[in-house]
Amino acid sequence: MGMRSLSGLGTKTRWAALAVRVLVITLLAGAMAEPQLRRTAEDVAVTVVVDASESVPASMQSAVDRFVEEAIEQNKRREDRIGLVTAARGAFVQALPTQLNRSLERNHTGELDGTDLAAAARLALAVMPKDAANRLLLASDGNDTVGGLLEAAQAAKALGVPIDVIPLRYRYDSEVILDQLVAPPTARQGETLNVRVVLQATRPSSGRLSLLLNGEPIDLDPADDSSLAKAIELPAGQRTILIPVTAVVSGAQRFEAIFEPDIAGGRAIGDTVAENNKGMAVTFVSGEGKVLVLADSPEEAEPIMTALQRARINAQYMHGERMPQSLEDLNTYDAIVMLNQPAFSYSEIQQEYLRQYVHDTGGGLVMIGGPNAFGAGGWIGSPLEDALPIRLDPPQKRQMPRGALALVMHSIEMPEGVYYGKKTAEAAVNALSRLDLAGVIEYSWNGKTEWVHPLGPVGDGTAIKRSINSLQFGDMPDFAPSFQLALAGLKKAEAGQRHMIIISDGDPSMPPASLLDEFRQARITVSTVGVFPHSGGDLSRMEHIADYTGGRHYEVTTQAGLATLPKIFVKEAQTVRRSLIWEGPPFSPSVLGVASEAMRGIPSQVPGIGGYVVTAEREGLSLVTMKGKEGDPILAQWQHGLGKVVCFTSDASTRWARQWVSWPMFTTFWEQHIRWAMRPGGSANIRVVTDSQGDNTLVTVEALDAAGERLNFANFTGRLVQPGSEGIDVTLQQTGPGRYQAIVPTDKAGSYVLSLRYAAPDPSTADGILEGSVQAAIVRPFADEYRTLEDNSALLVQVAEMTGGRVLPLTTPLEQRTLWDRTNLDFPVATRSVWMWFAAIGIGMFLIDVGVRRVRIDPAAIARGTMALFRRGEATKTQSIDALKGAREQARERLAARGASPADLKAAAKQAERQAAAVAKTKFEASDDELKAAKGGIKVVGAESGGPPIIEKKTEEKKPEQKPGEGLGRLMQAKKKARDGMGED
Repeated sequence: MGMRSLSGLGTKTRWAALAVRVLVITLLAGAMAEPQLRRTAEDVAVTVVVDASESVPASMQSAVDRFVEEAIEQNKRREDRIGLVTAARGAFVQALPTQLNRSLERNHTGELDGTDLAAAARLALAVMPKDAANRLLLASDGNDTVGGLLEAAQAAKALGVPIDVIPLRYRYDSEVILDQLVAPPTARQGETLNVRVVLQATRPSSGRLSLLLNGEPIDLDPADDSSLAKAIELPAGQRTILIPVTAVVSGAQRFEAIFEPDIAGGRAIGDTVAENNKGMAVTFVSGEGKVLVLADSPEEAEPIMTALQRARINAQYMHGERMPQSLEDLNTYDAIVMLNQPAFSYSEIQQEYLRQYVHDTGGGLVMIGGPNAFGAGGWIGSPLEDALPIRLDPPQKRQMPRGALALVMHSIEMPEGVYYGKKTAEAAVNALSRLDLAGVIEYSWNGKTEWVHPLGPVGDGTAIKRSINSLQFGDMPDFAPSFQLALAGLKKAEAGQRHMIIISDGDPSMPPASLLDEFRQARITVSTVGVFPHSGGDLSRMEHIADYTGGRHYEVTTQAGLATLPKIFVKEAQTVRRSLIWEGPPFSPSVLGVASEAMRGIPSQVPGIGGYVVTAEREGLSLVTMKGKEGDPILAQWQHGLGKVVCFTSDASTRWARQWVSWPMFTTFWEQHIRWAMRPGGSANIRVVTDSQGDNTLVTVEALDAAGERLNFANFTGRLVQPGSEGIDVTLQQTGPGRYQAIVPTDKAGSYVLSLRYAAPDPSTADGILEGSVQAAIVRPFADEYRTLEDNSALLVQVAEMTGGRVLPLTTPLEQRTLWDRTNLDFPVATRSVWMWFAAIGIGMFLIDVGVRRVRIDPAAIARGTMALFRRGEATKTQSIDALKGAREQARERLAARGASPADLKAAAKQAERQAAAVAKTKFEASDDELKAAKGGIKVVGAESGGPPIIEKKTEEKKPEQKPGEGLGRLMQAKKKARDGMGED
């Protein structure tokens, strides 16, 4: 089509242009076709899934490792890949499929008391490489406690990935399992409970059965005075033993059954696994409402205990440090009253239990103040703080004297010194408010004693905790430098209370007596904590420092005592929190008169108080019913989760509330507030039944009204407290007349506490609503892993058949362990788009196409021009040399005619050469001298004749004077001449 436009080209050029044009069109057409390079994979990747749960014997897991490693050694194709995933309660990738893996290294960091093979299979499918054919190798006993492996196998089949299986076969021929311990979830006080113990045995065996109630053994064999346990014979199969137990007291009753097999020859007869020989159950026995009063002395609790007795509320006194250690035991009480309790009396887990007791189980909490309560007692930053209707840290607008605390850390020589050193320092900081001052001093390994964190406001604690984490804990040789630093910093601090805590083994040199005198004069107290001293003298020196400065001395010399260190530091940090206490002449708090059931009937004029702990109001649903000076809350209440909380910032003794103790309304005041906070009484017509379904439990509630009819349209809501974690919300749905159900997760071994509140329409009540609460416990004494007595190989064979895999027993010969078998595998095809290369080359060829058609290139002319250029350069060079020679000869002749000496002849020759060179260089151009001479009226002569240039000065010619009319006339003549010339053109 374009041949006509090429008619002006030569034959060769014309065919070249045609070829380039065809190539350009071909490349651009290829780019629009979007071509791709295609490559078929040739290697195979095998991802091994190993069951690491406790149901698989460790010897079998090691055998799987050897099985795979031997297969790797005999595989000839080094480009094949292998990876590893371990399965238990969770799944973890141990190694991605690569060519570098030549062995299997298992390190499963999750829990081993469960098996989720489906999660492991899905994870293996997720990490398999996309550029290779893939196989999965599953080594397991097939006991999938979670279930879902078949669904994961369906996904593998859809992806064309076969699953080979290694069945791990075993069977426990001699095993006894305490399958169930069944006790009613709820009961009434005095009722006889039928506790059922269900045992399973694989063959006839014998042993002894024990039953404990709240940790105390029950006599199951009165005829045998030597033991409280009962000797039993177990046939092969299942046996149920019924034990009647009378519910004597109310609250949570914990049952624990233990089976102990007979021993012969040092081995258990008929039993292999000991973990499945125990069972637990909890029954909540309802009775009269019960209140727990926590105080540090009976004298301090006496006014409240007397008021509760008068109000006929069942109350029990207990020292704060003996508070129940479990959530189930706390739920024995409907409310807890804390009188002037410091935070250091309770461990962090106990504080968390108190919060869960209120929020998750619906218990009531009444916190009454005193010098050791609220913020002054170290509760700032504690887990319980969030459950209180007041803020323990006063606002900045409330001008309170702040405290200053200096920490001197020297704990490296005790066991786990770094860990406990940081832990104790953080505990002390957490007990301070954001306005208090705190600083940390230590002796570092570089030989310097310095402020790791200078004394300053705590704020949110981030900065000082970062400094604590960077502590080096060097071995301090002398106490004096650290005491001097602390003294200088604390003396400058604007604080109402200044305190120093030092923790050490006591071996550094004692500070001089004069330095300790300065501490006394500045009223800075020093408390010492002696840990693992080298001698008794070290502790005595530290005790002297504390006594001399008015502080306290503590000693920790055992491994068990290390756990008390954080409590000690919290207690000492409270020393600087005394600034949160207001004490003064008694005044009468103002009653706000807000609508509150707990304040019903309480007069607006209440007795005076002489002190209280300063706090602040909390935003939200908190209700402040009584205020003190400057608007500080004295009495506040709210509902937190399922429970209720009341806070009274003054005390209930004669220290601050002497007038209140003798007040006629004292009993009424505290009875109403404690009853308001107490958990609502349970109904005898509510029955809770739990049914274990794998990792979940079905909760069923049968509800009747007061007339014994089915209770319909009730609203059941509550919380389930899981072992070792937060609670979860539970809502029951009505599934039948008076029947409500919910499924809750119970996949962990331990005790679960379920607390429910309900409300239903009831015309028989005064307000037309029937309300109440009910509790139940779900107990899993051991994981389902310990219930398996043999493997489930049938499931593994089904998975292999479904996905086209193979069954490879551990006894498979080495030559048949072809883990990377390529039979029936779909090798992926990798494609790579190359249209961009086509387009780029086509655009480049298009430029060449334009050049061939539009640019005329004559190679012969180019060659001739190049040669002429070189010849011209040679001619110029020759002409210059000839000119130099001629100039030199002429100069010699003139000088010789004048009688010049040889030296003058030589100098003249050189000058002539220079002038000739200048002339040759600028033959047609004026030199710099000529330009300058022209400006100054200088004329150069003699150059055209070949001789040396002679410069002559021009004389100015005097122009004749023009007459007035001559200039214009000359211009007119020039104009006429120009017109004539244009006309000729």
